[in-house]
Amino acid sequence: MLQSSKPSNACLRCISQGSRHGATLVARRVSPPKVRLTSSVIVSFATVLVYPTSVSTLYTDALFESHYSTVTKVTDISKTFGPSHFPDPSQPGKHDEKPDTKSKPLSIRVRLASWNSTNEHQNVILNPIHDKLAYTKSPNALVRSQSTGSAELESFKASRAGMTAVVADDWVGTSLLEVGVDSRQPGDLVEIRYQASRAPVMGVYLGFAGGRHHFFSASGRWTMTVGFGSFFSVSNFATPGELEPILAAIPDCKTPDEFDVARQDDKGPSRAVASSLIDKMNKFTMDAQRVYQGSMDELDRAREILADDKEVKYLSLFEIADILLPASLKENGEFPPYALYAVHTSLSRNEVAFKPLSPTSDCHRREHIFEVFPVSFHQSVNRVATMVRDYTTEKARTTLDPSKRRVEPTPFESFINKARSLVLASRETRDWTPHGILAPSSIPTALPKVEWSDVDLDIIGFLRSWASYDLFEPSSRFPGYGATILRALDLYPDVSLDQSRAWTFLQEIGSIRPWEIPSRYSVRFPKTTIMRSGGLARNIPPLLEESRREDLAAAYRTDMKSATVFCIDSPGTTMVDDGISLERTSKDDEFWIHVHAADPASGIKPKSQLSQYMELLPENIYLRGHFQAMLSATLGGGPKGEFAELVREYSLANDVRALTFSAKVDSSGSILDYKIAPTRLGNVVYLDPADVSVFCGDEVVNTITPSQFSVGLENIRPPSPPDRTIPSPESLDASAQDDLLTLSRLGKAIHKKRLAKGAWPYFFPTPSIRVTYPETPTDLDPANPKEYTPADPFIEVKLKDGPMASVVGNTMVLAGEVAARWCADRGMPIPYRQDGKSAQNYEMALKYATDELYPQIQKGIEPSMEQRAELSVLTGGVEIAATPGPYFIMGLDMYTKATSPLRRYSDLLTHWQIHAALAYEHENKVKLNGSQHDLDRILPFSKDEMTNTIALLHMREKMSRRVSRADRDWLLIALVRAWRFEKTTPTSFRFTVSSRWKTGLVGNLDFYGLSAFCDAIGLQNKVLIKDVKVGDQLEVELTDINVHSGEIMVQALDYLGPPKAASEE
Repeated sequence: MLQSSKPSNACLRCISQGSRHGATLVARRVSPPKVRLTSSVIVSFATVLVYPTSVSTLYTDALFESHYSTVTKVTDISKTFGPSHFPDPSQPGKHDEKPDTKSKPLSIRVRLASWNSTNEHQNVILNPIHDKLAYTKSPNALVRSQSTGSAELESFKASRAGMTAVVADDWVGTSLLEVGVDSRQPGDLVEIRYQASRAPVMGVYLGFAGGRHHFFSASGRWTMTVGFGSFFSVSNFATPGELEPILAAIPDCKTPDEFDVARQDDKGPSRAVASSLIDKMNKFTMDAQRVYQGSMDELDRAREILADDKEVKYLSLFEIADILLPASLKENGEFPPYALYAVHTSLSRNEVAFKPLSPTSDCHRREHIFEVFPVSFHQSVNRVATMVRDYTTEKARTTLDPSKRRVEPTPFESFINKARSLVLASRETRDWTPHGILAPSSIPTALPKVEWSDVDLDIIGFLRSWASYDLFEPSSRFPGYGATILRALDLYPDVSLDQSRAWTFLQEIGSIRPWEIPSRYSVRFPKTTIMRSGGLARNIPPLLEESRREDLAAAYRTDMKSATVFCIDSPGTTMVDDGISLERTSKDDEFWIHVHAADPASGIKPKSQLSQYMELLPENIYLRGHFQAMLSATLGGGPKGEFAELVREYSLANDVRALTFSAKVDSSGSILDYKIAPTRLGNVVYLDPADVSVFCGDEVVNTITPSQFSVGLENIRPPSPPDRTIPSPESLDASAQDDLLTLSRLGKAIHKKRLAKGAWPYFFPTPSIRVTYPETPTDLDPANPKEYTPADPFIEVKLKDGPMASVVGNTMVLAGEVAARWCADRGMPIPYRQDGKSAQNYEMALKYATDELYPQIQKGIEPSMEQRAELSVLTGGVEIAATPGPYFIMGLDMYTKATSPLRRYSDLLTHWQIHAALAYEHENKVKLNGSQHDLDRILPFSKDEMTNTIALLHMREKMSRRVSRADRDWLLIALVRAWRFEKTTPTSFRFTVSSRWKTGLVGNLDFYGLSAFCDAIGLQNKVLIKDVKVGDQLEVELTDINVHSGEIMVQALDYLGPPKAASEE
């Protein structure tokens, strides 16, 4: 999908025949056999094809564009794209001769030979289609073969399936503690999508070894990948007995390099060894085909049956199957996996109606959700497609005969003219770049206001769907339409007309900010809208007063006004939702630790409108520059208006109610007793965590070399004074100081107990981003309306080990353990946090962690992604469930989150259940017992309701965490600005290889751990790919950064070999 900077000529004469979806493509000439077309209308070649059935007329265009999008000119990499792929009229050759219409036309073979002899001096090569796919995003795959026999092309990169998955390139930090780290079990059946093929195949997961995930596909190949995301999975598909011969045939390799060599030499399991498993996978596929053929009418009309006229719907795979498949297919009340796969494949064939929102590790999980787009969206997309087809047809017709050109522009051409004028106006102050951002400006800029018509908005919406929301698959025909729109604009010469360029166009017309964060658009929360100014708008405002109730626990709330409660939060915190206090007992060695949490559950009704409103965004999103609170007004951002009043009412302060989680502990850290009670506080002291850390003597682990850089000019504003008094710990009276020190000492003892059970000892710091925006100009001229954009934000990036108030983290975890134990004692369903496999793999996980991982961490060496993946394979991914289970990484037998109900919906769910249990126990003077009492009647959420609620909560939390981790986008923006504009980056970086592929190396820079790719050309003959080992290092320089795709390209300056020990340097 390229656009030439100057016209060039090409002779085209062919008859195209092919097959797609069973339709034969029949070519019919619409002009004499010898024509001369300019590159600006080469796309019109597609219009000479007549399709008997509904096949896109841009199919051949996509073929043409995809072929030439891989052309690379070795002589000058900066001019990769352009007119060199067509005969240049300035070059002498037979193509310049006037065609002799009386002579017999030359064959296409002769014409291509002539073109080759004329242009061979240009040294043009065609890159293989899999080049860089291990790292970069797959290009348009519409014209790929349905399958391939090449083992070289059967690789698939770490990719996100849906909007919730996390891949190896993400910063880890504390993500091992978060919901959403998917886990596979050997024997699981997964759908594999190869980069070189449009047709997915089924494969069985074999396990994780040597830094690779291993699979055996139904095509009879042993396949490996660093990471993957599957849209469809069936757990426990293959038995251990069926896997045993395949696993035995895998060579005994230790490193990724050894595995790569073994696979290249065909030393892995053969088809014969896996014949029974291949037959089983083929039977699964055939059964799915049988179900599809039996319900073809309903499945092919899925969009008509399921889609709403205007609103997006969210349906699980279960619900869709219930609607589309006959109930007679159910086995034991559920559809078998092959029936669900038939539904899945049917939905996947529809390009714009369905999108998997959160694929899971098992198709039977309730959070396997699909987004069902409305009919209006489908109509809008197809209106744009029709306009583009008409435009290309008209362009071809009028190019051949200019006299037929219309006098009045079409609506599509009107949009092109309007958009081009707006972009040119934008470039008067901000030039465009190929890096996913516009050139920075230190002053505010303005664009003239434009009245967009409905047609214009359709086209802009189409480009947003493609570039921002990534709604079109690489195998779809719609990216071809997007590229044609960009070509018609004639604004981006000599570059690929892909999603990144469409993103740039949206920035230039003011649809999105010049420094917009792409990851904000990668996640679409149900029933929300992404605001251009920042944050998320929820479409349905709640009625706050109707959602309120009187204090549920007023009759039995305990007065704790005499206890000194320490609320340890940064001075800028507005939601103070937790605090701690100490109570001494008659024994000098035993204490009660009280953790006080804000108590909005006592005054907000469960299942109310406000409850449903918070469920849409189930936790605060801490993306710099785009903070989004769970309790925010409908237009997003932080709490305002009624919501600010609500937060103030429940934030911990004197004479404010709380829900208190208490544990009786001794000096060794053993928990002797626990309880939960509604309380009212009276002596709240606010402290700064940095001051508390120093006062309590917390150890600072120096694991990194501090670093910092910034771009832009900071608009220094005096910080707003905190709305509360924050004394230093040293200024407290002797009793309060002693309480604080005792709490810290007990917290460390409790933490030591958890470490002995396998808890992760230390989380390495990740880059800290600070973003400040300049002020928008206020002296605007009403007579000359314009869209103003402030100057680019100031971005500061820091990486350092700072003091951490361990007393806060240790006591909050203790409160979560108390809440989980208290609820488990009563058999209550709440959102328990746990990992999936540590119960059965505890001993192996503990041995691996304590023998290999944790000693390395204690030396200040961060574990590699492969090591973390190895532990995750043993413990399983983090899950939320309605029943308790062990949590290895935390070193706990059970756990839930319970201390931030103003920030997290899951904590609020737990509080509602606890309040109902406390009310029942107070009224009936008996401890609640799940085996004796009807919990479904007593609690606001029955077990089934909690399970269903957790399924959606699980999905939304993963989506929230993905957006929160988008600080990497800010770092890429800062890096582009420092590299291209401010010239403040280092001249070279150290690149450590993490994966070796046939076409290049994937690794990490010694610059905040950013991932980068060095292709074969970028190695600059410093070393051969085959001679590089994982862990080797190169000195490299930057060659390209793309904020939109998240890619960094480098080239080698020197090959450094294996890393040297510190003593050698």
